[in-house]
Amino acid sequence: MVERLERLLNLIIALRASPQPMSAEAIRARVAGYGERPEEAFRRMLERDKADLRALGVPIETVPVDRWRDRHGYRIDPARYDLPALDLDAEEVAALALAARAAGLGEHARRGLRKLTVDAGPSVATDAEDPPVRVPLSEPRLLALEAARARREPVAFAYRPAGREVGRRTVDPWGLVYRAGRWYLVGRDHDRAERRTFRLDRVEGQVDVVGPPGSFTPAEVAIDDVVPDGGGVSAEVAASAGAAWRVARLAEGPPVPGHGGRTLFRVRARSPEEFVGWVVGLGPGVEVLGPPALRAAVVAALERLARQGRAR
Repeated sequence: MVERLERLLNLIIALRASPQPMSAEAIRARVAGYGERPEEAFRRMLERDKADLRALGVPIETVPVDRWRDRHGYRIDPARYDLPALDLDAEEVAALALAARAAGLGEHARRGLRKLTVDAGPSVATDAEDPPVRVPLSEPRLLALEAARARREPVAFAYRPAGREVGRRTVDPWGLVYRAGRWYLVGRDHDRAERRTFRLDRVEGQVDVVGPPGSFTPAEVAIDDVVPDGGGVSAEVAASAGAAWRVARLAEGPPVPGHGGRTLFRVRARSPEEFVGWVVGLGPGVEVLGPPALRAAVVAALERLARQGRAR
């Protein structure tokens, strides 16, 4: 079955890519899966494969390959076979990216959204390491900022830091991150000439675009770029070699070698709920060593997920 599927795919690719109709002889010589058969067996196989592909909706055409119409070949007309281009504007792509984050689609969504383009800039990508969460999409400035990020347009807005007066900030929007119940903008602050994070609920008024498309090259942004600061909960975790680099981004101090190739870290989160969601999202490569209350909360969350999986 695998061999046959590969042969059919090879035939589709060859007929779609060839600028001229391919004769049966050319297919036998150039398409993998056909040349190993004797002549008569090859002819029967080709006829079956064409019939099966046509039944699936692949428009294989039989056309003359010489001016006297004595010899025929086969082709796939791109106009009949190819899907039409997706004409999405930046706001539509932004909405798809945010929905992908909300559904926790991760790397699958990242690869798919990379294939989408908008007129004024590159495609929108989701954060591959976001765990599945229920994300509110009602934040009024969310789509405007995501659209500006997709177009690589600098933005300006009024921002009220904690305990300080409102000030005007000009930022290259690199990405949006949802963490601990809030949305954050991560980008380059023009006035400070460095990477900064802004809470969207502290942005006042509208977001204005202040530069042309393609004004900056965005840096990579992931959920761990919004690091909890002060308060919250602290825990000791052991990480496998494959997960250690992800845990290190939240570590409060240097890693400590552990048993069995594991690495020990001290990490901090804003709340027990945030910590549990983070650990569960990392998978089996991370074990919570303490405190006991946080370890028990993680175990309870994993047991709930297991029960839900069995119920399905």
